Amino acid sequence: MQANLETNVAALNAGDHVHAHGTDSRGVDTARAGYLLAAPRPETGQRHSGREEGWLVYIGKRDDAPALSNRLMLYPDTGRIAHTPEQDLNLWRATTLRETGASARTKNLRIRFGGPATRSAVEPTQDTTVCVTYNTEGWYSLDATDESGTQVYECRLSAKIWWAPLPDAPAGLFPDAQ
Repeated sequence: MQANLETNVAALNAGDHVHAHGTDSRGVDTARAGYLLAAPRPETGQRHSGREEGWLVYIGKRDDAPALSNRLMLYPDTGRIAHTPEQDLNLWRATTLRETGASARTKNLRIRFGGPATRSAVEPTQDTTVCVTYNTEGWYSLDATDESGTQVYECRLSAKIWWAPLPDAPAGLFPDAQ
């Protein structure tokens, strides 16, 4: 795994579009997609109450500057990074779950889920077709539509997510859908 991560990191340059999974500045496992804002560099980071060698990358929008809010540490045993094609962000929205049309009365709402729309998530980090259902006391479950039906994400109606309507969604069902 370490050799594979090292090979992937060595093949990247600033400006490349990537998808990565690592640890943010607070030590939280985080997935990010966007542009490499600086070349990856070896760094020692704080991890599991000790120091460990890894690679420091900054991922954000094309014109962003490297900052604490867009840094990610990739450690050999858990880090992943890959060069990816640019996404067509015209298809995606970063809005509250409410704006998908979800409500406690909605049945069989299906959308493309792109992940939580946090401040550091400048674009979707996944593309999963989900069924949105109200479960209890203000919580909504976003479940995979495949045969497994596993829960992909759980949130409140006010949670900000990356989402897109399905290509075959009827016109007018989603706000500002084209």
